[in-house]
Amino acid sequence: MTKRKLRVGLVGLGGVGSIHLEAYRDSSAIELVAAAEIDDAKRTSLQARYGFRPYADFTRMLREETLDLVCVATPVVTHEAVAIACAEAGKHVLCEKPLAVEVASARRMIAACAAAGVKLFYGASYRFLPALRKARDLIGSGAIGEVLLMREQEIGGTGPDGRQIMGFAHYPPGGPGGSGLGLVDHGIHLIDAFGWMTGSPVASVFGRGNISGAAPSTEYLLMNFRNGSLGHLLYEDSTFPTSLPGEGIFSWGSAWSLDGYVPPGRWQSAPGTIHVHGTKGALRIHHYAHALFLTDRNGTRQIELEGSSAPGHFAAQMESCARSILDGAPVEVPGEAGLAALEVLTAAYRSFEEKQVISLG
Repeated sequence: MTKRKLRVGLVGLGGVGSIHLEAYRDSSAIELVAAAEIDDAKRTSLQARYGFRPYADFTRMLREETLDLVCVATPVVTHEAVAIACAEAGKHVLCEKPLAVEVASARRMIAACAAAGVKLFYGASYRFLPALRKARDLIGSGAIGEVLLMREQEIGGTGPDGRQIMGFAHYPPGGPGGSGLGLVDHGIHLIDAFGWMTGSPVASVFGRGNISGAAPSTEYLLMNFRNGSLGHLLYEDSTFPTSLPGEGIFSWGSAWSLDGYVPPGRWQSAPGTIHVHGTKGALRIHHYAHALFLTDRNGTRQIELEGSSAPGHFAAQMESCARSILDGAPVEVPGEAGLAALEVLTAAYRSFEEKQVISLG
């Protein structure tokens, strides 16, 4: 890769945005030039720690700074307006997940970037977690045979009063919404990752997701993939966990859990886990804890991983953008990937309303 660093601007210094800052700190491919945040106290505090040029108005940052790319880490409801403004200013865009609230909005973002001649990168950051990347390699090599089932769930909490609902600033009332570890804000990662790991698109779906502003319920999604495999997601954060002492794992990476954000180096009693079952073996992927286990006829063994654990995957994602922008490499995760995941998600909502399986493409 060229020796010049990618000049990056960041819009939004909330929970995810501030973690991006930490991830970029040690990257030799990235120069964080500026960041925009409307919260004065947050902007001032983080600027003192990370040394970027601060802006209260992101449009002023676009006018005054020479940037290669802008990372959009604002609430989802603002993604379209911010991304299109960046494109019209001639800046390449990396947009956090979900790409948008509505499919039509995502399509407008893709069209605006194409019209402006800039690249739109989708923030499918799970694709840059070492455990998932290695799992994909093993699946591709045939290590577990034909994939039959992929599953992930987040179930637990401290009862109904402990549920952490994301407000209207993120998801407008009446549309998809819910908790930070629910189907929309978290499950969108798995919708993308399951298809990416197997190389197969979704053929049909059935599910139920929470509506922003409405009484929440247990969320689920069944995805039938064109290769014959099944994807299953299940989320409920208003109950209590059933994990027993000693069932967790020591986490090498930071994590988002039902307990909130957990820094690296902590014991995880209920770590995020993805299970992939095949005809010759199975994988247990602790994506944030930075651990991968393979079980087959020879027993269970841990697989060695390369690369940085979370939040280093955000830097790896940005370095992929740098290769594309500075060296002309193909876009590894384009905006169309975010659109495809959003189409699956919205089809799940439609399936529950119509009480039928929804076919895709």
